Amino acid sequence: MAGLRPFLAAVARMTEFLLQVAAEAWSILMEASFLLLLGFVLAGVFAILVPASLLKRFLGRGKIRSVLWASAIGTPLPLCSCGVLPTALGLARQGATPGATVAFLITTPEVGIDSIALSYALMDPVMTVLRPVAAFVTGVTAGIATNFLGVKRLPVAAETANGASTAEIPVAPGPTPELHRTFERNGAVRLAGSRAAVREVFTYGFRDLLDETAHWLVLGVVLAALVAVLLPASVIERYFGGGFLTMLAMLVVGIPIYTCASASTPIAAALVLKGLSPGAALVFLLSGPATNIGAIVVLLKFLGLRMVTIYLASIAVVALAAGYALDWIYRTWQINPVASFGKAAGFVPEPVKIASAVVLLALLARSLWRTPVPGEWIRVRDWLTAGTGVRLTAARIRTMLGVAVAILYLGSGLFTVHPGEVGIRTRFGRIVDRHLGPGLHARLPWPIEDHVLVSTDHIRRIEVGFRSPAQPAPGTQAQAWAGTGFSTRTARSDLFWFQKAKVSDESFLLTGDENLIDVAFTAEYQVKDAVAFHYDVADADTVVRSVTMAALRAVLATMTVDAVYTTKRDEVEQRVVRDVQRLLDAYGIGVRMVGVNLLSVHAPEEVHAAFRDVASAQEDKVLIVNRAITFAQESVNLAEGDAAAMIESARAFKDERILQAQGDALAFTLRENEYRRAPDLTRFRLHLEALEEALPAAEKIVRPGRADVKDFDLWLLPPPGGKKGP
Repeated sequence: MAGLRPFLAAVARMTEFLLQVAAEAWSILMEASFLLLLGFVLAGVFAILVPASLLKRFLGRGKIRSVLWASAIGTPLPLCSCGVLPTALGLARQGATPGATVAFLITTPEVGIDSIALSYALMDPVMTVLRPVAAFVTGVTAGIATNFLGVKRLPVAAETANGASTAEIPVAPGPTPELHRTFERNGAVRLAGSRAAVREVFTYGFRDLLDETAHWLVLGVVLAALVAVLLPASVIERYFGGGFLTMLAMLVVGIPIYTCASASTPIAAALVLKGLSPGAALVFLLSGPATNIGAIVVLLKFLGLRMVTIYLASIAVVALAAGYALDWIYRTWQINPVASFGKAAGFVPEPVKIASAVVLLALLARSLWRTPVPGEWIRVRDWLTAGTGVRLTAARIRTMLGVAVAILYLGSGLFTVHPGEVGIRTRFGRIVDRHLGPGLHARLPWPIEDHVLVSTDHIRRIEVGFRSPAQPAPGTQAQAWAGTGFSTRTARSDLFWFQKAKVSDESFLLTGDENLIDVAFTAEYQVKDAVAFHYDVADADTVVRSVTMAALRAVLATMTVDAVYTTKRDEVEQRVVRDVQRLLDAYGIGVRMVGVNLLSVHAPEEVHAAFRDVASAQEDKVLIVNRAITFAQESVNLAEGDAAAMIESARAFKDERILQAQGDALAFTLRENEYRRAPDLTRFRLHLEALEEALPAAEKIVRPGRADVKDFDLWLLPPPGGKKGP
């Protein structure tokens, strides 16, 4: 059992992967089928109503005129790069100029009515318009260059070395001239009957054209689904986001491989959704359908090396120029292709999408059954046979498909519960296991048993008052085509685009003082009971939104508008969370509230200017009051400082006088002590000091007495430079 568990885990992962690919393919078909069916109808109308003589009339005169007509006629024609070869060579045999032939060879496979409709369904109007314009410019450039630089006459009437004529070229058949209705001289269409005309239109569109593109269209949808599931967006953004090297890589990939315009459209759309620049995708859309190895070999044989060089160089140069122009348009207009791709089919109701997808699947299945496998696929099979030694016959392929379907059906009973999820297993709708923890689990295949995975760690978010683009849940694969639109967003694209839609019915609320305010907020919640959340409530987001709005209305009805604007936001959020959680617990839907965030609270747009003026006046009032308080506090502080300075100055003066008096008293005491020890000498010294202080400027000569120093003689001399006495 221990050795079987890794095998079962691998089978479960493979089954999950295949189911994801199938879901992606179904999403692509749902988004594209209605407009694609419409494109096939328009292609049939165009092929039936445009007479074959019109193609011959305008393509044989003038080096520039013939090229313009060939490009204009070839742009809407729904032919692939192989199917256009016999038609173009037939036109050359009937007198078309070399430039017109090359222009027709380029514009016809690069784009058609069906691929234009598919581009509009899976991409956006910018790409839908620029794609045929770029194809037309490519055809005109190559055609004019061929007429002026190429040979004067195409060797289309020559025979090959083995004697085979050009009519025997082994290429896919294109629409024959007999499909076109003939014209009378007055230009009126001669129809055998409306039913016959409608029958011919639908026969060409859904049999001839669909048979030619069915295999490649299925391959393109499958490859687009694989790109959406397998290819991380970070890889495309990091290595193939945009620039010349990316466009050159798309050109190198697109020129040798074979893909029709309709089949390459889903692949290009999936790559853009993963981060590829629209310009690089346009390079692939222009180079892939217009060229392939088989067509290049045939053209080298019947057109020559010089014309094929002009043919390929024109495709490369114009494709790169168109890619740069398209990227410039998206940058200048600040359009995020991830947000704009796939929006065109939004007007189609969901039931119509499903019905169109079912019809298209039935038509594809019928076409695949009655048409042989393309030669390119057979060559790939032969190459695999030579490399592996195993020959893939039809019987073996059917056996392998049957075994794969059986393994896929049995493997659908293996599923993995990831961390942060809870699994619920049911048998014929009855719950048999309410809590399956993370790990590998097994059940009986559908319709006997089924399982449901509920994420309990994921924080679910609802928006009230506004709507922003949906984000994929953590741990899940972002769907390229799902529901209301594309959900994948990249860091680069966020620099170009931000979308937010206001919901007025939810945002206007009434406060307690009868003021109307515009509120936008979010509420986050988690699942705490998976069974109750999945089975007891049909739409948890709607319940949480309604309960949160009711709780917020009740809370705001008790508050003034100024309090909500300023200081009471936190209190509002806390009260709303508490009230909502109490109601949700009473409903028993297994939800735990995480938080409520008031993102925007302001007056309605009609009175927003008046509210702003009132708020400005209140701010001015607060500013003036604050300035007055600041001035008063400053004056008080200055007065207190001056008073403290005066007090300290008086205290210093007092201490100074006291210390000075103490010093004088101490000096007097010391002098008295000295006087008592030597009174005569002290008296003499005091006399001298008194004379020095009294007569500081006069020259004095003191002569003591002979016997002692009790008496002395004092001689005063005139100051230097003074007058002498008589």
